[in-house]
This record gives sequence, structure tokens and C-alpha cells, in this order.
Amino acid sequence: MSTATREKIVVHAVGEQWRWLVLDRQGRVRRHGQCPADAPDWPEQGAVTVLVDAADCMGLSLDLPALSPARLAQALRWAAEEHLSAGAEDEHVVAGPRSASGQQYCVVVGNDRMQDLLSRFSGHELEVMLPDALCLPWREGEVAMGRLGDRVLARWGEWSFGSFEPELLVDMLDGLVPAEAGLVWHGGELPAALADRVGQTRTDALLPTLAVAAAGEPINLLAGPWSPSSAHAARAHWRWAAGLVAVVAVLILALVGVENQMLKRQSGELQLAIDAQFQQAFPDVGRAVRHREQAERELSRLRFGESAGLLELMNRAAPVIDGQDGLRLDGLSYREGLLELSLRAPDVAALDQFEQRLRALDLNASVQSASMDSDGAAGRVRIAGVSQ
Repeated sequence: MSTATREKIVVHAVGEQWRWLVLDRQGRVRRHGQCPADAPDWPEQGAVTVLVDAADCMGLSLDLPALSPARLAQALRWAAEEHLSAGAEDEHVVAGPRSASGQQYCVVVGNDRMQDLLSRFSGHELEVMLPDALCLPWREGEVAMGRLGDRVLARWGEWSFGSFEPELLVDMLDGLVPAEAGLVWHGGELPAALADRVGQTRTDALLPTLAVAAAGEPINLLAGPWSPSSAHAARAHWRWAAGLVAVVAVLILALVGVENQMLKRQSGELQLAIDAQFQQAFPDVGRAVRHREQAERELSRLRFGESAGLLELMNRAAPVIDGQDGLRLDGLSYREGLLELSLRAPDVAALDQFEQRLRALDLNASVQSASMDSDGAAGRVRIAGVSQ
């Protein structure tokens, strides 16, 4: 029975318990269940589509000229290396489609992860493998999200996707997604931190939605050395044509040489541009080897430096606020080592008392403004830093 007429098996290979379902030709769920990850099995026979954790994958957009599939596969490895913390020889890079602006999309996943997954599917016929979050329905200007098991999947661009732990989701989105983007929730338990930000909520089960979308995604991680068994069998029927292909290959050697020179020149120009921009952004860093890794480290260092100053002042001021009756914190701001607290108190004298208590802790504090109304006194107290 051909794959066009039989039912489709879709497996979400994430976590200790894998979810599976069977779809008929109209995309309706006929059967579903779970199985242990160390011994996956289901009561159906046939080709399997595997959805893997997007956290194990990386979607990239690369500037590469139009190349033949074989040349593109080779070029992707060195082009993707600039974005990897490990060497390209440890990674499996698969070409996807091109963007409207001509950039080459691809997905990177570790060879060790591919080996582990395929060893668990021993005895099953694999047809397609791709990241789960890439199958979320997405439209321009939106962020598609949904929860499946212990992970929250997110897709905020045509080739921008990820899988996150729920408690880290808000922090990750703030750094990746524009604030004006509309959030669409596609299923699963909605994290409380996102309740006020989600614009649309859809009640359909998430895994069937991903399974239907997987049929239309133009990428398959089962490529190159990880090609499915059906592809190997098909190639066996065409081996007799290898001699003819060799004759044609001789004729295009000159063209290949030209392409190699173009790629080397573009690689050199790109490296110089990256080095210049990196030095402009981080002039205190010496020689840059892994630009992305070093940039992330520098940004983390800068962010930690600001946060450490705020936390130190708040840790010293908070017990004073809690220990003074009638004092309430309405807001705070922190900029360039200066902490400003907006407070409510029974009277202006209470604000002055708060200032004196801070000074007793060896903090440089001063009341910037104070006013009375029907609810008591409102004022701003500025803490400029630790006194010397």
C-alpha cells in the first residue's frame, strides 16, 4: 500500500513517554496513545513521521548563492559553522527552502542526537523527521505557541522556532519576540504568566495540529547519511546510471572550480564584516573566534552587572520597608546605579524616618519629594548607592 493511500503514523519523540497517533487520509485522528521512549511501539504498521524536540535543533538563515543540491550540502556545513559552538563535523545540517529575499533556510541537529533517535526506532519504517515547533501554524505578525507535555513550543517567524521550559518562556520571548506581535495559543495548559498577553486561544489538541502541518513542511532531517531505508532502496535501482553521471561530472569540473572560488571569496568578505561589527560592539574583547558565543557571554556579563547593583540595594532596603508600620511600596526605578522608590506612608514624618533608617544602614538616601492627600503621604526616596 502506498504512503499516499494508507493511514499515517505520527510520533512526538520527546520526553520519557512518547505520544503517537494515527491519521486517516483526511487528517482525522483514528487512534492515539503513548509508549516508553526506551521501547517505542504502536499497534500500526507503516511509514512514520517523527516530530523531535525543537530544543535539539537550530533554524538558520544563510546568505548562499543558488547551488546544486550536492554543492549546497557541502557549502551549508562551513556556512553554518559560524553559528555553532561546536565544530561542524559534529552536526547534521539539512537544507530547507529559500526565503522571499533569497536567504537559504536550514536546520542543524547534532549527529549524536540523530544516532540516538534512529537507534530507538530500530524495526520501524521512518519517512520524515522534523522539529515539532516548526509545524506550528504561523502567520506574519503573530507568535504561535502551545504546550505539549512538559515543553512549550513557539514559532515567531517563517524559520524562527524553539521549545522552552514553561518557567523560562516569558524571559526567552522578551528577548526574541517584538512586544507588538500577537500571541496565538494553540493548545495545552496556558502558563499564568502569558494569560494577559495571549490574543487568541484555540481549543484543538496540539499534536493533531502539528501532525497535519508536518505533511506540508519542506524539510526532512532524514537526509544525507541519515536517509530513510526507502531512499536507500530507491538509490539501489539507479546505481547503473553512475557511469553516465561520471561522464557528465567531468564536463562540469570547470564550473565547480569557479563556484569554489566564489564561495571562498564570499566567505572571506563575510568574515571581515563580522569581525568589524564585533569589534565595534565589543571593543574590550580581544581576538574573536566564536562570535556568537563570545557576544552572548559579553551581553550576559553586562546584564548581570546591572542586576547585581539593583539586587544589592533592594536586599538592604526591603527589610526596612517591611519593618516600618504603614509604609507601602508603590513602584521603583533603577538606572545607572540609582534606585528610586515611590512610597505611601501615614505622614511625611514616616518618610523622614524611613530615610534615617536607610542612612543608619550606611546607605546614601534622601527624600526627593513628599505630599499629603486624603490617604496620607506620598513621596519618592532616592538611594544613590552605598556610602563610603
